[in-house]
Amino acid sequence: MRTFDYIIVGSGIAGLYTALLARDAGSILILTKGSLEECNTQYAQGGIAAAIGSDDSPELHLRDTVAAGAGLVDLDSVR
Repeated sequence: MRTFDYIIVGSGIAGLYTALLARDAGSILILTKGSLEECNTQYAQGGIAAAIGSDDSPELHLRDTVAAGAGLVDLDSVR
């Protein structure tokens, strides 16, 4: 039976970056539910959101953020 020093679950950006960091430290096994090319990282949209338009406001921005987070956000952090 083969053994590995590191087992990484997931082939998204975090998993593959971790594999890169660990490559010189030992043997690595990457587990993924699909192929290595399939992950949701490609759908991630990074950026900074702010209420800057004339038709926007901090209150609307707060409501949009809470809605986008399905109500699971920390209101103090969003404010």
